[in-house]
Formats: sequence, structure tokens, C-alpha cells
Amino acid sequence: MRVLDMSDQEDQSEVKPALEWLSARYPDSPRKRLKEWFATGRVQLDGVVLKKPHEGMGDPGDRLSMGETPPPVFFRNMPTRIHAQANLLYIDSSLAIVNKGPGLLSVPVPGSSQVSVLTVLDKFLQGKGAAELDRQRGVLRKRLTPLPVHRLDQYTSGIICFAMNPKAREDLVRQVRDHTFLREYLALGDGQLERKRGEWRSWFRLDDEGMYQTVTETEEPGSTEAISQFEVVEEYSWPTAVQGQRHVVSKLRLRLETGLKHQLRIHSANAGAPLLGDRHYHPDFADALKDKKGMPYGVQRQALHASSLGLVHPETGKLRRFNCQFPRDLAGVELMLRAKAKGQ
Repeated sequence: MRVLDMSDQEDQSEVKPALEWLSARYPDSPRKRLKEWFATGRVQLDGVVLKKPHEGMGDPGDRLSMGETPPPVFFRNMPTRIHAQANLLYIDSSLAIVNKGPGLLSVPVPGSSQVSVLTVLDKFLQGKGAAELDRQRGVLRKRLTPLPVHRLDQYTSGIICFAMNPKAREDLVRQVRDHTFLREYLALGDGQLERKRGEWRSWFRLDDEGMYQTVTETEEPGSTEAISQFEVVEEYSWPTAVQGQRHVVSKLRLRLETGLKHQLRIHSANAGAPLLGDRHYHPDFADALKDKKGMPYGVQRQALHASSLGLVHPETGKLRRFNCQFPRDLAGVELMLRAKAKGQ
């Protein structure tokens, strides 16, 4: 929903602030309440949001209208645990934000009985969550059905977004496709990067089974460009058995510009810092899995966590950002690495 540019409107003979015209239409409403309607995006001219109550305009007549009340925020005592591996961070009538743990699917897999965040959230909203909604004042009395917007790998933890209605989903998916949907991650890469921040850009082509990516530096038939931003947040290092050499593990902040399968894991590996615990793209962990040995550093899954998500709210048009830190398993690995580096 765009904000109205009043320069687009034709000059009118009698010019007054938009607040005055709204007050004339709703004489029983206090001016404070009218200003709140502007602030929350309820006031519209020709279906376009008006944000400035003192914006001058000619008599708008019936073109000035009131939109729906902004979506109520539910479950104010956040986070709410909805599963052993999932916390509900935020929900309203447009979207829900969940912090998922490793091992939990984002959405159901056909033919599989494995639990997913989508099914867990839906069950919660129709059970305990429905009872909670009923106790809150001003809640919309309708069924909330979560719909997928994007996905996280099963063993990647962190923030994931679901839409609560088809219209909101359409808007959020468009943001993902337009690359305006912020997806930022924290990761532990096994290696040292030459540059401390920058961009990774390459071309991916997914195999026919949809399992593995072929990566090239230039475009090839059937390939799609993959772009990621990276920044080194911290480095942990200690001496190796080779005289004068040190081993480095890098804590990385990674941002998806595009969102292809395994993109961040592949980019990190190609840059010389494959993620700890990555059984596909880190050779040490792939070999340990094949030989049925213990995993290096005791890391049982790829050290990748969706730490930040930013979007434009489908109803209010406001920017929203949600953040969460490393979960317990990766926080433990980080403490171990820090202690190892200090105790060298």
C-alpha cells in the first residue's frame, strides 16, 4: 500500500488540512482519535493511505474514507512455546513469526509424517491458541490459517515467517521475490576469509532430482544467479600441529540477496570457510558421517541460524524487523571455540 503524494491531486478552491475534512465527516470523534487513525494508516483518499493530518487539500467529498482497523497483536506475552522446538515470537491477523529449532521441518513433506512448523502452528491456533484469542478484547473472530512464505532447511534454526491469509501471503511472497524481504543469518565457518566483508556472486544449477547444485562463476544454460552478502563478526584461532600455522573458525553474518537451495552453505564453502557441521559441503564432516565417526567439535548440524528477518507489514505498510540470537547448541559451540582460542 503506497502513501499518497498530494502533488498528484488537482488544486481545489477550498483548501483545508485533511484532519479538518475528516473531523467534518466524523464530528463525534475526538481529534486525538482522528490523529491516531492517520498514524495507523486507516485514513485513505481514493484508496491510498494518508499519513499527514495537516496536509492541505480541497474538499475530498466521498473520496476520503476509512480503511479497516489495523490488525490486532495477539499473544502479547511473547515468546509463546508452541512446540519443544518452536517459539511463537509474534502474530497478528496478517502474519506470524516463529523461531524454529534444528531438526524441525518448515512445511510438511508429502508422504512423510515428520512434524513441521506449519502444522505445529496451525494445531496451536486451533487449540490452545484459539482459547487465548477468545480471551483477548478486540480480536477478529475468524479462523487463522498459516500459509508458507519462505523456508529454512530442516537443520537450520531461526526465524521463519508465515502469512495468516492469502492476501497477506501474496504481498509477502512478492517481497521475497523482489529481494526486499530481509533474511540475515549467523554462522560458524571453518576457515579464515581474506576479506572481512563483501559479496559472493555465482551461478547455481539444480540437478534433476532437486538435491544438489552445480556452481559456476559464469552463467550457463539453466543456471540462476546467486548473491549473498557476508561479514566476519569474530574469529577464533589456535596453533595447529604445523609450526607457525593457526586454525581459524570465523563467526559470520550472512545476508541473502537471492534465496536458492543451500545458497549460504555453498557460498561459504566456496569461499574457504565451509560451515561447521555441514555434512554436504564440509569434507571433514562428510567423511565423519561416512566413516561413522564422531563429528568434529561435537557439532551435529550445520552451524547456520536465521537471526534476523525484516519486512513491510502487508496491512500497515510499516517496516518490521525480528531478531534472535544463537540457540543453545550453537551458543555452546561458540563458547567452546572462544575458550579454545583463549587457552591456546
